[in-house]
Amino acid sequence: MSTTPRRRETASALATFQAFMTLFGSIRQVMKTRMQDDGGHALGPVHLRALSLCQRHAGWTQQQLGQAMGRDKGQITRLLRELEEQGYLARSPDEQDRRVWRLHVTPSGEKACAWFLSIEASLATDLFGKLGAQEREQLLQLLSGVQERLGAGQDEATG
Repeated sequence: MSTTPRRRETASALATFQAFMTLFGSIRQVMKTRMQDDGGHALGPVHLRALSLCQRHAGWTQQQLGQAMGRDKGQITRLLRELEEQGYLARSPDEQDRRVWRLHVTPSGEKACAWFLSIEASLATDLFGKLGAQEREQLLQLLSGVQERLGAGQDEATG
């Protein structure tokens, strides 16, 4: 039984997708385990990712954070409320538009971000440290292209 080039392409794309999802799941699990073993914070990776983005982009809005994380308004609202209740994040009204809230990391949040960054850096070194600079750049370009296609696919689905 012969397969068409289209079927081979689809099968190859599916195998790549499945390998990526397996790898992604494994990385998430290792990250969670390292965070638990270190015992630094009760926050999960998603909370710490949001907090780190707010640290990197001080004054971002809830909408900007949601777009960066690929999460809907309700998910981001809950996430921010939890971070604020635990004292890691503060919201302040925008000076020009009082309906918009600006996000700022508190000193406790800064400490949590530093802890999370150290765990991320350790895992990144373990995963990518033996790759050469050119290999890392190539991987980054490939992943950026995948991210762009994912964004384009979401735009088409909602547009």
